[in-house]
Amino acid sequence: MPKKVPKKKKRTRIPQSPRSSITSKTQKIKSSDEYDSPQPFSRFDVERLNRFIVQLIKSNEVKDPEELNYLIEEALTFETWEEIFDSVEFSDIEIAQELAYQAMESRDRKEALRLANEALKLDPDCIDALVMKAVVEAKSVSKLIEKLKKIIAKAEKNFGPDYFKGRERDFCAIVESKPYMRALRMLILFLRAEGRVGESVLVAERMLDLNPRDIEGIRYTLLGLYLETGNLAGAQRLFREYPDEEGAVFNWGQILERYLAGDMEKAAMVLKKAISQNPYVLDYLIGRKRVPNEIFDDNSVDEESEAIECWQELGVAWESYPDALKWLKFFAQEAGW
Repeated sequence: MPKKVPKKKKRTRIPQSPRSSITSKTQKIKSSDEYDSPQPFSRFDVERLNRFIVQLIKSNEVKDPEELNYLIEEALTFETWEEIFDSVEFSDIEIAQELAYQAMESRDRKEALRLANEALKLDPDCIDALVMKAVVEAKSVSKLIEKLKKIIAKAEKNFGPDYFKGRERDFCAIVESKPYMRALRMLILFLRAEGRVGESVLVAERMLDLNPRDIEGIRYTLLGLYLETGNLAGAQRLFREYPDEEGAVFNWGQILERYLAGDMEKAAMVLKKAISQNPYVLDYLIGRKRVPNEIFDDNSVDEESEAIECWQELGVAWESYPDALKWLKFFAQEAGW
């Protein structure tokens, strides 16, 4: 067993996250309203852990993998993120990032803004905090888009001209890159909402260039954008680049792509396969079911959640082709679905 490394003197205390309990999955989040449903792990917890490991290595000057594993295992015996964070030294930049995570987790706009502002006091360049502040304070979508572009440009300037070179294969494995990629994704969302689809495509393609393995799942958004604009070649390229993709978005995207290409036989064949895998998508696309007004990011992986995600990515594309929807409804009626 490696020699236990003594803890160094603690510096600034990391604020406790609303989801601070690692072991409990029923931690309640409080905002202006109270939500009684159980809350699973935060979507940022893996990222938090990765940042912690980086700081663990820096704080203890760990060089031996066995020693690192020992320190990680020891940290994971703690029951809260606060205890984990207190076991190493954190810079103001890392504390600001934790505040930004909490801002993004909050369901209360005022609390989110307060946390973002606190983060920016510690690190004026904290991308997640800048984005959160911009979103909460936005007066219009167009002004928000311009603000997001400035935040992204500032981040790229801070990274430096050589930061992106040669990192295409492992870019998203770099934990510091994740806030930047989130900002790009947020820009895509609002560009699309503003009807600036061409710009959305360029940003999405940029994200895939940086991260071909596509940890963020931007290929699903890009597929919807390609189909919405009738770019069948772009959609077909995605199908070739991700041949093992079997999820609902690619299945229902291929149905529409084959329909638009005039290959009705293949469209019908993929439709039968898609229905057998997840019948709920059809209900949302043809309007038999309405998408909930509020969709919480609760890490659900059930068929209903997948169907809603599929509608979010492809709904506009399908609605852009009324004849395709008529065919879909007719086929469903004839098949008794």
